[in-house]
Amino acid sequence: MEFAIKDVRYRACVMDAFTQLHVVRRLAPVLGTMAPLVGKDAERDQDVLLKGLADCVAGLKDEDVEYILNACLDAAERRNQGGGWAPVLLIAFHVIRHNLSGFFADLPSLSGLEGLVSRSNG
Repeated sequence: MEFAIKDVRYRACVMDAFTQLHVVRRLAPVLGTMAPLVGKDAERDQDVLLKGLADCVAGLKDEDVEYILNACLDAAERRNQGGGWAPVLLIAFHVIRHNLSGFFADLPSLSGLEGLVSRSNG
């Protein structure tokens, strides 16, 4: 499935069956909260739904939220300007670099190790 956010094309790829199962299993409490409201007047019950949904999401374990988000990011790709698709998970690298660059700036440079890595792989 392809979609756009602010004129950038993305696509959601299919998760394997086991990942789908684990995501649904972790989302079960959220889905259970929404089930009683199916078929009701959505506008009238919107406050009840939003409160129930917010309470349920807030109660999820951190590891469940992280699993769900990571599984979704793993199954998402962004269209490059020159064509082709790139995993959205690469965005995390840039966010980490931006947020933690001050911490890593004080560590010794690892640039001298590049030659060792290339020679050991070749």
